[in-house]
Amino acid sequence: MHLNSNHLQAIGTLAAAIAALIALFVAWDQGRVMRQEIRASVWPALQLDGFSSQRDADIVQGLNIQNAGVGPARIDSITILYQGALVADLEAVSEGFPGYTGRSATSVTGRIIGAGDTVEVFSFVNPRTRADDAVEMMYDLASNYRVEVCYCSVLDECWIARTTGSITPKPESVDACPDSGVSNL
Repeated sequence: MHLNSNHLQAIGTLAAAIAALIALFVAWDQGRVMRQEIRASVWPALQLDGFSSQRDADIVQGLNIQNAGVGPARIDSITILYQGALVADLEAVSEGFPGYTGRSATSVTGRIIGAGDTVEVFSFVNPRTRADDAVEMMYDLASNYRVEVCYCSVLDECWIARTTGSITPKPESVDACPDSGVSNL
C-alpha cells in the first residue's frame, strides 16, 4: 500500500490535534489542582468551644472561637439561641447567667481571626457555691445554648460552624452568610 502526501498530511494533522487535546486536558487538570491547593492553603476552620471552669472561688463560663485552619477567617455573623429563641445581644445572653459578678465580651462580627488564634467571645464569672460543679454547669449550658458562626475565607468561600449540645459538627459550606436574625455580638 502506497500513501500519498495527502494521506500523510491528514495523519499529521490528526496527530497534532490529538496532541493539542492532550495538552489542553493537562493544562485544565493542572489549573484544577492549583485551585484546590490555593483553597487548601487559605482554608479557615473555626471551632466553637463553650467552657465552664472553676477558678479560685468562682465559676467562669463562656464561649471561645478558635481558628484551627491554615488561613484567616472573616466572621460575618454570629447567632446565639437560648432554648430555641434568638438572643439579641450580650444583655440577653447574661440573663442565662444569673448572679454573675463579672463579665467580659469581645465583638467578633466583621473580625478577622488568624490561623491558630483564639478569641474569647464572652465570659461570665459567678461565685462558686459548694453545690456547683463546673462540668455539670457546662452540660447545662450545652443543652440550653446553640451557637452558629458564619465565616468566610479570603477567597469568599463561606461556612457555618455550629454547636449542637456537647458535639460540634463539621462546618457546613454555604454560598454566603445570612444577613438577618443575627445576634449583636
